[in-house]
Amino acid sequence: MEFCKKEIHTDLLIASKYSQLTIDDDFNIPDTKEDIDKIIAGNGYIVVNEVTSEEGKVKVIGTVYFKTIYKTLGEKSDIEVYEGEIPFEDHVNVDGINKTNRSESRCRLEDLTVSMINSRKLEVRGLIGNSVNAYEGKEIDCATDLIGGQGMECLYKDITLTDMVISKNDVFKIREEIDIQDSKPNIKQILWSSVEFKNAEIKALDNKLSVRGELEIFVIYKGAEEHLPIQYVFSVRSIYKELECLGAREGMIIETECVMGKGDVSVRQDKDGEDRIIAVDYNVNMNIKLYEDKEYHLLNDIYSPSVDVKPVTEKIAYENLIMRNSAKAKISNRHRIGREGEKLMSICHVFGNVDIDDIEIHDESVSVNGVVKVNVLYVAAGEDPLSCMQIDVPFDYTVDTSPLSEQDSVRITPSMDMLSANLLNSEEIEIKAQVNLGISIFERSDVEAIVDMTVCDIDYEKKASMPGIVGYIVKPEDSIWSIARKYYATTESIKSINGLESDVIKEGDRLIIVKG
Repeated sequence: MEFCKKEIHTDLLIASKYSQLTIDDDFNIPDTKEDIDKIIAGNGYIVVNEVTSEEGKVKVIGTVYFKTIYKTLGEKSDIEVYEGEIPFEDHVNVDGINKTNRSESRCRLEDLTVSMINSRKLEVRGLIGNSVNAYEGKEIDCATDLIGGQGMECLYKDITLTDMVISKNDVFKIREEIDIQDSKPNIKQILWSSVEFKNAEIKALDNKLSVRGELEIFVIYKGAEEHLPIQYVFSVRSIYKELECLGAREGMIIETECVMGKGDVSVRQDKDGEDRIIAVDYNVNMNIKLYEDKEYHLLNDIYSPSVDVKPVTEKIAYENLIMRNSAKAKISNRHRIGREGEKLMSICHVFGNVDIDDIEIHDESVSVNGVVKVNVLYVAAGEDPLSCMQIDVPFDYTVDTSPLSEQDSVRITPSMDMLSANLLNSEEIEIKAQVNLGISIFERSDVEAIVDMTVCDIDYEKKASMPGIVGYIVKPEDSIWSIARKYYATTESIKSINGLESDVIKEGDRLIIVKG
């Protein structure tokens, strides 16, 4: 006799760790640029280049790319831009992992400050939030049935587990061209750009992914005519992409995060040879996970009234996705903006991100606390053509869930849409946004799966000492299987003798057991 077997693959989250890393570097302004009078604004993004599992830690190597816009000194002040990059390496201590574990890192630029050291030197300081997950993958051949096992009693068990079919990082490119309005002057120089991919909707198809979203582009530029003020362009483009993803199937559960990566905003000529086209060429970095619920019919136990069978088992820890939800928390905040006595003229642009500070897991809910960090570019009456202010808007949100236990794993991916800043009066603005919380809850379980067995002669003396017929009163922990195993009987003989139509018995039932 031999087993029918089936391979079970599990990819279990074994450790999560959050760390923070500060970056700090100085940069000299090139000789070709004018002296700095005032920093207006700065922004940046992170590209993770390498994630490596080591003994007891995870190594993350990446680069912070930043851009700052500033006002120059001199009788005729102007607007200039400086771009740079800061490499970083983070070693996150994670107990219990080794080189064989697969690790992933999600780095977010939680804070970026660009300040003047003097008129020719900048200091760039930032705070990187690094969320590290470590996974342990296993493949186990488990018994599903017994071939040639005449006289063997078999007990089966059905389990459902959520298998991580695909886990990978991918990049897709976005290329768009924007024709500026006829009322705007030709472009002399792009000073500042902000490109964001929002409202992402991603679905699994057969061997590919469909990606829908909106690309928001904001550009500040100098016009070709010197006497004109700086110009602003804002555009929203609908994006649709189909990306190859071998192994994907329609209906799979998908969990993704899209982050803007390297890119460029440049000037191109139109058909008349004039600099009136803004070309956007950007990478969108994607962290992709595809899950599929799989059902297994496993052999759970075996015995025989005539031989001594000892199953060899191995414990399999697995996860089952019990909830996938996208909660939406709306925020609204009034805020005074600008310096004392400064009168607001207009809001040019608003951008920002969302950070999760704390997650509390309750019996049937999850509470999320965080902050929306908003940067508002604005024009006020006075000598300064452009200013920026950062505003932190705290939020908290509670999501109802199915009943949770301490072993369950709750994973939240935040994003933000519908960010706006409206001018209420000459001193106040109202900020509105929608925080999206992608929530996945995995139930932790384990099963003893049969992988082998030993067969030897039965203890005939023990069997002979047992009575041939027994009157038995069912105890709370009993099952037909456990009773049959104890008295060298079969489950079918117990059901037949006692007129049972199923395996269901209850405490206090009286049964007649005949030894096999």
